[in-house]
Amino acid sequence: MLSGFELLLLMLLSPPLLAEISHIPLARNRILLDSVELLQQSSQQQQPTPPPVDLPATPVPPQRCLSLQRYRKMLKDIDDVEDLYVDVPVHIALAERQKKRFVLNLNDTTPLTIRFSAPVVRKMYFNQTGSALRPAAISSGPGVPGDTLVLPCALRGQYDIFVQARQSGALKVDALAQHPHHNWPLLNATHRIAIRTQNRVRKREMIVKWDRSKFDYHAMHYCLVIQRIVPETPRLTFTHFCQAVAAFVDQRPLNPSCSGVSPLDLVWAAPPQRERRLNPRQNLHVVCTGKRRQQMLRRLMPRSSYQLDLFGVHQKRQNLTMRLATTQLRFNRTQPLALRQQALALLKIGGQHGTQIYSFKVPQVDPPVEHPVMRHLLIPCSGSEIRVRLLRQRSEVWQSIPIFSPTYIRQNGVLPGQRYQMRFEPSNDDETLRAQKVMVALSNEALFRTLPELPKNITVFNVRTRCNRATIAWNGSPDERELSYCIIVFNLPQRNRSVVDATNYCMDFSPKQVVQYRNFEWMTCRERQQSPQSIDNIETETILNLKPGSSYLAYVTANLSMGKPLPYQALTLHMASQCLDESHESFY
Repeated sequence: MLSGFELLLLMLLSPPLLAEISHIPLARNRILLDSVELLQQSSQQQQPTPPPVDLPATPVPPQRCLSLQRYRKMLKDIDDVEDLYVDVPVHIALAERQKKRFVLNLNDTTPLTIRFSAPVVRKMYFNQTGSALRPAAISSGPGVPGDTLVLPCALRGQYDIFVQARQSGALKVDALAQHPHHNWPLLNATHRIAIRTQNRVRKREMIVKWDRSKFDYHAMHYCLVIQRIVPETPRLTFTHFCQAVAAFVDQRPLNPSCSGVSPLDLVWAAPPQRERRLNPRQNLHVVCTGKRRQQMLRRLMPRSSYQLDLFGVHQKRQNLTMRLATTQLRFNRTQPLALRQQALALLKIGGQHGTQIYSFKVPQVDPPVEHPVMRHLLIPCSGSEIRVRLLRQRSEVWQSIPIFSPTYIRQNGVLPGQRYQMRFEPSNDDETLRAQKVMVALSNEALFRTLPELPKNITVFNVRTRCNRATIAWNGSPDERELSYCIIVFNLPQRNRSVVDATNYCMDFSPKQVVQYRNFEWMTCRERQQSPQSIDNIETETILNLKPGSSYLAYVTANLSMGKPLPYQALTLHMASQCLDESHESFY
């Protein structure tokens, strides 16, 4: 038979009762557990000691927000409250060290300027949180006492301005929904800036580059607004930068925090970074790059359209913002650039270890030709060695060989409507820096209409060099049309000669442009002397009035009556520094 004490102990230690105790509030639970512990201590001598169990630590209460406490204390200490409205000045009288609170409610995001007629101590808070704003302060000019606070973009919401007078007197406070430099004359000036992009769809990356601003470029920073265009959502149109900032902040409602970070600090105070990761759940992003004129964007959505708006931020005028450029693009696989018939196009080979692809389509010929043909003219610009591959349906149809001078490619048996691709890349790592551009022309006729035919050997020979003259020779053009040759001479400087000495096949050799070059020395043009059917077909020319001891770069160009001239390989002439008489000759 159990005693009353043992029966009470058995009931308290039963599992159903312990489970009920665990659902009782903490204070009551603590008391009951203490009674259980006392009963357990009395029975420790009868039962073995159980192994120690690691109980979870009691959670520490969160640290209180000091900035929010200070804000609430200022609300209790200052009972004198005055409502402030935009474009409505407030006149009050303050005693020395008297405190005042102004409340301003904005219904829309706008640049905000708050002017005080007398110097005061002020603090500004946004939306009744502990986030203290730090607007830019402007000292008034001579004869105008007081201070001015400027917020380049004031979000809609409530602004509390706490003011303490430095001395007794009258105070005028007015809020203006405009920037103090809103009437800057250059804001209405035309300003054209190009935005360039490079898509890396596989990596979901895009590189955005833009030109330097012409308006105080030494003080201009840049902010990029990226908007993903979604068919289900109407596209947003921003008349000024503050609207874009407001739309960006409204995407993610911010909870009050103790860090004291303002929503505007997410845009203005974020340090520039080389790359930014975009949130795929948001359709609008604002990225400020500082003085950098390029930005790497990551985590873009393939097969999507993006609107890019570029704004300038003037650092010397209280972050005055202005729209510089806008563009719309499709973030998709980069399509090959199509080539046009009978046109000499300047193409760019993409950067270090880059490969560029261009496409063309065989046109329809009226009347149809029994044996259609397609001709290409490839001209590496800087004389660099590049590798060219001609592809059709991913199959190579022309043997790829490195070329470093103007080269013709002929295709037989092509059919109208067939599409081909040309792939350009540097032949090796040493040619990567020079192999950046190439000129390409294609024609479905035997000859190019506006381009002369060059011989297979385009070398210019130095036949004889005297004290002040030099005789050069070259192979004549096989073109049977009326043709002329121009001999152009440039003076090579003694220093940094290696930069100028390279053959530049893509230079503009028109007579009007050549004479404007810095090192231009002499030029003459004449008709063809030899017949293209002659056996040797060698052309010669003597260059006069050369200076002893100087070096020259000579170009020979073939010209038709219409179209662009094509150059031969350049020839370097080194004149002897000492000349005894006119009969002294040097051969090379």
